Amino acid sequence: MSYQKILNNIKKNEIANTYLFYGEELYLMEEAVKSLKEYLVSPEFETLNFTAFDGRDTLVEKLVDACETLPFMAEKRLVLVKNFEGFQGKKKALSDAEEQTLIEYLSKIPDTTCLVFYGQASIDSRKKLVKTIGKAGEVINFEKLKENELSQWISKELAKHNKKIQPKELSFLIEHLDYFGRNSTQTLMDLSNEIMKIVYYMGEQEKVEITYIEKVSIFKFQNDIFKMMDAIGQRNVSEALKRMNHLLEEGEVIFRLMVTLSNQVKNILSTKLLLEEGYNSKIIASKIGIHPFVAQKCADQSRHYTTSQLKELLNHFLEMDYMIKSGKINDRLALELLIVEMCRK
Repeated sequence: MSYQKILNNIKKNEIANTYLFYGEELYLMEEAVKSLKEYLVSPEFETLNFTAFDGRDTLVEKLVDACETLPFMAEKRLVLVKNFEGFQGKKKALSDAEEQTLIEYLSKIPDTTCLVFYGQASIDSRKKLVKTIGKAGEVINFEKLKENELSQWISKELAKHNKKIQPKELSFLIEHLDYFGRNSTQTLMDLSNEIMKIVYYMGEQEKVEITYIEKVSIFKFQNDIFKMMDAIGQRNVSEALKRMNHLLEEGEVIFRLMVTLSNQVKNILSTKLLLEEGYNSKIIASKIGIHPFVAQKCADQSRHYTTSQLKELLNHFLEMDYMIKSGKINDRLALELLIVEMCRK
């Protein structure tokens, strides 16, 4: 069953007694849980018809008691269990007796209860507990959206805020995100944050323009730069060089990397000086003309350096630029030496 199908089933009141939600897309998972709660639980009777457990310390006995409690003035009561550890690997989150008790109970949960386990990125489908839920209810994998699904999702998210996006602008946005990257960890939660930045930037404007996207979105290249700067700030030379190599393998130009790193050091220095004057990152963003998200990253990274160290690094960038242009050093070696020097500071 897909995310969209479960939403349709909720609308048609075709709700299973037991669900196991798992997968990469926690955002969609949370949306499905929210939809179930809105449909099943009336706000005035929430304390009587809704129970939530932290799955890391849930006792089977208490869980069964919650499921056996009859709903008040409603067809069903909702029982949520987040991050239950009994669905993964060989680690025993439950004793054998508790696991057997739960397995036996899952096949006879009353029709007056909807029990939902959710929050895990992965499960072991071989476990008897998982198989039991598959037979008694629904096991749903909230995996990453396909390209056409992502396009629809972005359009709907923008529409919630009275914003419209045309195919050209939509394609531009998706191309500059890293949702479909081979090693991408980007999720809809990250995309939702990007969308909200665009929405806030637009103000009263209704039509999304490419310039709005360019102004506020943190694209893949910049994200990779931040990761490299984080490694540098932690004085992790091997990780920083690995990040550099990854960018070069992705087709980035050495000169662009050097310019970007130099600009980042300038922004960190400016941010550090303004922080010392008592300004917060939001005001700093306005003063030096960068996005608040970038300003916050600069504020975080400024803690790794003194003011004099940052000034010395900027001088090193100028020296390396001169040496490259005068043919005294290979550009890749120059970049590597700069990164090593930044880690050494």
